[in-house]
Amino acid sequence: MLDILIKRIHPLSYSIPDECVISQEDEDTILKNKELVIASKILRREGYIFDSTQEKEYCEMYQKSFFAYTGKRGGWDCLRHYEILANGCIPIFENLENCPPDMLITFPKDLIKEANEKWSGLLKEQNNDIKLQLSKEIELYNEYVKKLLIHTRCYCTTSSTVSYFLDKLPLDKTTVKNVLMVTGNTGVNYTRETLWIGMKRYIQSIQGVAVEYPKIDYLYENYVGDKSKLHGNGFMYSCRLKDDYNFSKEEIIEKLENNFFDLVIYGKVGPDELYEGSYPNMPLWEHVFKKYTKEQVVFLYGGDETTNIKLDTIYSHHIYFHSQFGSCFVRELIR
Repeated sequence: MLDILIKRIHPLSYSIPDECVISQEDEDTILKNKELVIASKILRREGYIFDSTQEKEYCEMYQKSFFAYTGKRGGWDCLRHYEILANGCIPIFENLENCPPDMLITFPKDLIKEANEKWSGLLKEQNNDIKLQLSKEIELYNEYVKKLLIHTRCYCTTSSTVSYFLDKLPLDKTTVKNVLMVTGNTGVNYTRETLWIGMKRYIQSIQGVAVEYPKIDYLYENYVGDKSKLHGNGFMYSCRLKDDYNFSKEEIIEKLENNFFDLVIYGKVGPDELYEGSYPNMPLWEHVFKKYTKEQVVFLYGGDETTNIKLDTIYSHHIYFHSQFGSCFVRELIR
């Protein structure tokens, strides 16, 4: 029985909207205009150094920088890793060699470890000759950036993540045309948000219906709220989607009862996701459970907590229990 449940548990990394990645046409221009050896730290005691209107300036800082520091924070996965990569900058990632294999699964770990081994010692010296030494190795530096950008476009975008996600489902992905995301408790969650950006765009491209309940209003182009109240000022994920379907709760329940949706995704599941993050209290569960098979249900575990499913913990118990009812995709997973 345990082997069957394990097959329904998969790692899932953050991703970045495709349009946020420097295009191949712009690569050479970016590489010619490097000014900063190391990008500025974006957080200070008084808050972010960029306000919510300065996403463009934030990206340009990385584009003008040779390197940027990043690393493990609440969990190993962090949107900043992908922001640095997407803007043609090399992350200096301390202790990356300690990252478990089922975390950061799309992240170019080997390439970054190579680049860090090549240049991190130079950066630690903090001398005035860094730019001079970099200039002598600029072709090698540019080669690494281009390889990292190719990898980012292929594996770290919202579209590539959705492709991976659909391939892992125990059903024919060509049958998935109408999708419901039950968002769970409020508050930004990058696992849910970045997957949904990719999923919504994919479903729109095949003329299907992708709708979330309740609506994540800050993901849409027509959002007029205060982005400074969003995590990370809403950079990279807010105002990305075109609005289309907006169903009431009653309409969604009716569609669930009529098996309209091919897939139901629960966007915030876990022992730390309050009352509605666990069976049987998840919103609309009484309707989903009656009409949908475990092949048609997905639970997203996007929390910071490392979940080693080989250990006897509250987190492993939670995942194993919920994997009886659907596939579980976990951000911080050890298998």
